[in-house]
Amino acid sequence: MIVLDTSVLLRFFTQDNKNKAEKVRNLLLSRENLLLIDAVLLELVFTSMKVYKQSKTQILEMLKFLLARINIQISQEIRKAVKIYEHTNVSITDSLVVAYGEGNKIASFDDQLLKVGGVKSHWL
Repeated sequence: MIVLDTSVLLRFFTQDNKNKAEKVRNLLLSRENLLLIDAVLLELVFTSMKVYKQSKTQILEMLKFLLARINIQISQEIRKAVKIYEHTNVSITDSLVVAYGEGNKIASFDDQLLKVGGVKSHWL
Protein backbone atom coordinates (compact mmCIF):
# COMPACT_ATOMS: atom_id res chain seq x y z
CA MET A 1 0.00 0.00 0.00
CA ILE A 2 1.28 3.45 -0.93
CA VAL A 3 -0.16 6.45 0.91
CA LEU A 4 -0.58 9.51 -1.31
CA ASP A 5 0.59 12.93 -0.15
CA THR A 6 -0.89 16.26 -1.20
CA SER A 7 2.32 17.38 -2.92
CA VAL A 8 2.19 14.39 -5.25
CA LEU A 9 -1.41 15.05 -6.25
CA LEU A 10 -0.73 18.76 -6.75
CA ARG A 11 2.15 17.99 -9.13
CA PHE A 12 -0.16 15.75 -11.14
CA PHE A 13 -3.12 18.10 -11.32
CA THR A 14 -1.20 21.36 -11.81
CA GLN A 15 1.45 19.94 -14.15
CA ASP A 16 3.81 22.58 -12.74
CA ASN A 17 6.70 20.12 -12.87
CA LYS A 18 6.36 17.88 -15.92
CA ASN A 19 8.88 15.29 -14.71
CA LYS A 20 7.18 14.85 -11.33
CA ALA A 21 3.72 14.98 -12.90
CA GLU A 22 4.65 12.08 -15.19
CA LYS A 23 5.89 10.01 -12.24
CA VAL A 24 2.61 10.60 -10.44
CA ARG A 25 0.59 9.83 -13.58
CA ASN A 26 2.37 6.49 -13.89
CA LEU A 27 1.68 5.73 -10.23
CA LEU A 28 -2.01 6.69 -10.40
CA LEU A 29 -2.53 4.64 -13.55
CA SER A 30 -0.61 1.65 -12.21
CA ARG A 31 -1.93 -1.40 -10.40
CA GLU A 32 -0.31 -0.32 -7.13
CA ASN A 33 -2.65 -0.15 -4.15
CA LEU A 34 -2.90 3.50 -3.16
CA LEU A 35 -4.51 5.17 -0.16
CA LEU A 36 -5.99 8.67 -0.09
CA ILE A 37 -6.62 9.79 3.49
CA ASP A 38 -9.11 12.47 4.54
CA ALA A 39 -6.49 15.05 5.55
CA VAL A 40 -4.77 14.87 2.16
CA LEU A 41 -8.05 15.34 0.31
CA LEU A 42 -8.90 18.39 2.43
CA GLU A 43 -5.45 19.88 1.90
CA LEU A 44 -5.66 19.20 -1.84
CA VAL A 45 -8.96 21.06 -2.11
CA PHE A 46 -7.82 23.95 0.10
CA THR A 47 -4.51 24.41 -1.73
CA SER A 48 -6.14 24.09 -5.15
CA MET A 49 -8.60 26.84 -4.24
CA LYS A 50 -6.39 29.23 -2.32
CA VAL A 51 -2.99 28.86 -4.00
CA TYR A 52 -3.87 27.69 -7.51
CA LYS A 53 -7.18 29.63 -7.70
CA GLN A 54 -9.08 26.69 -9.14
CA SER A 55 -12.85 26.79 -9.34
CA LYS A 56 -15.19 24.39 -7.62
CA THR A 57 -15.86 22.80 -11.01
CA GLN A 58 -12.16 22.17 -11.57
CA ILE A 59 -11.78 20.77 -8.06
CA LEU A 60 -14.74 18.44 -8.55
CA GLU A 61 -13.13 17.15 -11.75
CA MET A 62 -9.97 16.32 -9.78
CA LEU A 63 -11.93 14.62 -7.02
CA LYS A 64 -14.03 12.60 -9.44
CA PHE A 65 -10.88 11.46 -11.22
CA LEU A 66 -9.48 10.19 -7.92
CA LEU A 67 -12.76 8.54 -6.92
CA ALA A 68 -12.92 6.71 -10.24
CA ARG A 69 -9.51 5.07 -9.80
CA ILE A 70 -10.07 1.49 -8.68
CA ASN A 71 -6.55 1.24 -7.26
CA ILE A 72 -7.07 4.14 -4.80
CA GLN A 73 -8.64 3.30 -1.45
CA ILE A 74 -10.87 6.15 -0.33
CA SER A 75 -13.16 6.12 2.70
CA GLN A 76 -16.91 5.98 2.25
CA GLU A 77 -17.09 9.26 4.18
CA ILE A 78 -14.92 10.99 1.58
CA ARG A 79 -17.07 9.54 -1.19
CA LYS A 80 -20.19 10.91 0.53
CA ALA A 81 -18.49 14.23 1.24
CA VAL A 82 -17.63 14.76 -2.43
CA LYS A 83 -21.29 14.24 -3.37
CA ILE A 84 -22.40 16.67 -0.66
CA TYR A 85 -19.76 19.20 -1.79
CA GLU A 86 -20.95 18.88 -5.37
CA HIS A 87 -24.63 19.43 -4.58
CA THR A 88 -24.48 22.07 -1.81
CA ASN A 89 -22.76 25.33 -1.03
CA VAL A 90 -20.84 24.02 1.98
CA SER A 91 -17.08 23.59 2.02
CA ILE A 92 -15.40 20.25 1.54
CA THR A 93 -14.55 20.25 5.26
CA ASP A 94 -18.18 20.81 6.25
CA SER A 95 -19.19 18.18 3.68
CA LEU A 96 -16.91 15.72 5.45
CA VAL A 97 -18.44 16.65 8.82
CA VAL A 98 -21.89 15.96 7.37
CA ALA A 99 -20.71 12.64 5.92
CA TYR A 100 -19.25 11.50 9.25
CA GLY A 101 -22.31 12.83 11.07
CA GLU A 102 -24.76 10.77 9.03
CA GLY A 103 -27.13 9.06 11.43
CA ASN A 104 -25.77 11.08 14.35
CA LYS A 105 -26.22 14.57 15.70
CA ILE A 106 -23.75 17.28 14.76
CA ALA A 107 -22.61 19.91 17.25
CA SER A 108 -22.22 23.00 15.08
CA PHE A 109 -23.22 26.64 15.00
CA ASP A 110 -22.74 26.81 11.22
CA ASP A 111 -26.22 27.57 9.87
CA GLN A 112 -25.28 26.59 6.32
CA LEU A 113 -23.95 23.20 7.46
CA LEU A 114 -27.04 22.58 9.58
CA LYS A 115 -29.28 23.20 6.55
CA VAL A 116 -27.80 20.30 4.58
CA GLY A 117 -30.45 17.63 4.13
CA GLY A 118 -30.41 14.94 6.76
CA VAL A 119 -28.32 16.85 9.30
CA LYS A 120 -29.55 16.65 12.86
CA SER A 121 -28.31 19.39 15.18
CA HIS A 122 -27.18 18.48 18.67
CA TRP A 123 -28.95 21.55 20.08
CA LEU A 124 -32.31 21.38 18.30
